[in-house]
Amino acid sequence: NVRQLPGTGVFNDDLRDGLRGHVFHAGDPGFASGGPGKEESVKFGIVGACHHDQVDYHRVVYSKGSWAAEPAQSINYAEAHDNLTLWDKLQASAPYADEETLIAMHKLCGAVVLTSQGIPFLHGGMEFLRTKYGDHNSYQSPDEVNWMDWERKYRYREVFEYYRGLIALRKAHPAFRMGTADEIRHHLRFLPTAPGLVAYMLRDHANGDPWETIVVIFNADSQERKVSLPGHDWVVVVDGHRAGSDMLRQFEGDIVSVPSRSALVLVDGASYRASYSC
Repeated sequence: NVRQLPGTGVFNDDLRDGLRGHVFHAGDPGFASGGPGKEESVKFGIVGACHHDQVDYHRVVYSKGSWAAEPAQSINYAEAHDNLTLWDKLQASAPYADEETLIAMHKLCGAVVLTSQGIPFLHGGMEFLRTKYGDHNSYQSPDEVNWMDWERKYRYREVFEYYRGLIALRKAHPAFRMGTADEIRHHLRFLPTAPGLVAYMLRDHANGDPWETIVVIFNADSQERKVSLPGHDWVVVVDGHRAGSDMLRQFEGDIVSVPSRSALVLVDGASYRASYSC
């Protein structure tokens, strides 16, 4: 029981398969690729596998209850050295999708992993869409399958920069790195959404963050969707194209439109401006 092993983390397969679909069924879609009913598994990962009153554990893909006593026990990921890479899995589970759509799905998965509570894990090359050409068990495959294809970093530079921006956001803002389950339950509250959407706020300067209120939204739907916000003055720092701590645009209103297959991170305008006036 991982609860009895403080400081020991385990891989969060509920989040992995919630995001991308069943690990052993290549064609099974996850939240990011349009699979229905995966929202609670994504929320399970967002709270670092800790108990949270807003997660319906009966609808999580594997675990029917929380198994982490503290968020650091949850290693959050969407791909590792075993099984299909995320890029290959998305191609297999969304054969209808063109490259632009697959890239949007991939970035959505990365945004979930890098904004969730717990320990984020990135497989080498994930940040430039690593592929093993559909080889799910490549331990005995040649270098042409297993190597790092650095040409892809050049080809998919925008994806690399997006992941780099998400990492910078996480490092700069402790709200994404709370240390206890109690903090998560107090500061992280999910917002009401329709199927295909997951949204939550980090409130009250979570973990001493200079930003008072942060709203994170994931829209896996094929259409633009609207989400109600807890306030009217917002600064967008992450969208489907760029990520980081810098302002991408300002927004006034309590309803925001979230483009299809994208993440959105907003900060209340007052604390954002105050944090950059120091």
